[in-house]
Amino acid sequence: MNANNEKERLVRVREFLILKDELKKELQEITELASEICNKPISLITLLDEHINWIKAANDIIDVTKAPREYSFCKFTIQSEETLIVKDAKLDERFDNNPYVHDHPGLVFYAGAPLITSDGFRLGAMCLYDTKPNDLTDTEKRGLEVLARQVVYLMESKVSQNRLEAKSKELAKKIDSLRAITQLQSYDIRQPLKSLVDLLIKASNDNLVMNDDWLGMVKDVANLLDSKIHSIVNETMGNADVKLSRFNKMVEEIEDYAILLISKDGTIENWNKGAQIIKGYTEDEIIGQNFRQFYTKEQQQQQLPEKLLEDAIANGIARDEGPRVRKDGTLFNAKVVITAIHDEDGEVIGFTKMTRALK
Repeated sequence: MNANNEKERLVRVREFLILKDELKKELQEITELASEICNKPISLITLLDEHINWIKAANDIIDVTKAPREYSFCKFTIQSEETLIVKDAKLDERFDNNPYVHDHPGLVFYAGAPLITSDGFRLGAMCLYDTKPNDLTDTEKRGLEVLARQVVYLMESKVSQNRLEAKSKELAKKIDSLRAITQLQSYDIRQPLKSLVDLLIKASNDNLVMNDDWLGMVKDVANLLDSKIHSIVNETMGNADVKLSRFNKMVEEIEDYAILLISKDGTIENWNKGAQIIKGYTEDEIIGQNFRQFYTKEQQQQQLPEKLLEDAIANGIARDEGPRVRKDGTLFNAKVVITAIHDEDGEVIGFTKMTRALK
């Protein structure tokens, strides 16, 4: 596992760790079921960070919540997509100096199915232990793997739910602010609007000749109303947001360049019409995916996407020219510029990526 992937893996681990006790009951039931169907006394759900093997759930026999990574069986499990089975750890040189094997509690048998996220990161294990040599039948092994997938599904669903709830709360705050502004400013709109309507009604009822003086009064009231509306818009969005909205609209309509907004880990957050024309994906198909998929398999093996992001972080900008992959699998030559986006403290929080198809 390369360093870049390990950093991204740890980010995902922390997303799951902050769930704390939100899924305690569900995960507890899964460990009990795993122990029962596989006929093993100890069952755990673990998440492995850089130093600690966190125990998210365990059947009733285990009452610890963490263990040092260096003594973890699960550190070997996350190195593969396959279930790891250790029939007798005392005969396995990987555990020669492991106190959990040779001292208390004397763990000898281990089976761990990796917890693999939908985007391919191995975060920990759904695992079983015994204090004597043992094994799993094919049926037990499949059952353990099914439970591992269920654990990941529950955790990812909960993370997504929390994100949605956070966005909903943020939107609710904005709506409340807008409502408050509207209530405060409603009189400012009604007063000039009523004056304008009254002038028009008077002109209609009295058959007034619309001379320059009368038209001047109408114009003054209309200008006042327009000013009030603009003021409310500016208070609601802010001048910077109005300008940004116009700029974003302009970017969306550009067709000759693919313009992407990507997160620090390479996830695509936004893109324009030109990106759809050049790369072939619709917005719904591509938002939330990693930009690595635009690169050839060879480029991915060489970690070119990751290296370009590293260059952009180090130098502020990264440039590259070469083949890229469309949705239908065809290749096209492209010239790419990736620019780092910084926050107020100078930390990189994401990137813009501009691609031009070369003829």
